[in-house]
Amino acid sequence: MPGFNHYWTSYNPYQEPGTTVEWTWTVGEGENYWVYSVRPFQLNNDGVEIVRQWTTTDNDYHWTEHFLITTFGPGSGLIRFSALAASGT
Repeated sequence: MPGFNHYWTSYNPYQEPGTTVEWTWTVGEGENYWVYSVRPFQLNNDGVEIVRQWTTTDNDYHWTEHFLITTFGPGSGLIRFSALAASGT
């Protein structure tokens, strides 16, 4: 049976509504299946969109997720990233 681990970013970054910004998060590894999401952190924020996502690694096994995020709406602009790792069969 597969196991799942959920992770949140340790901070909630602010992104000005109506902008597109690249964010990075060093999380993950090559042994599990990983999925990522970004959500508004507070109410009254119309939305966020992952425009593009890609992964880079280095020789020390650091896996960095890159997100190109667009925010829209009148909200506060605080966003929150999450990751889910699935392991096993």
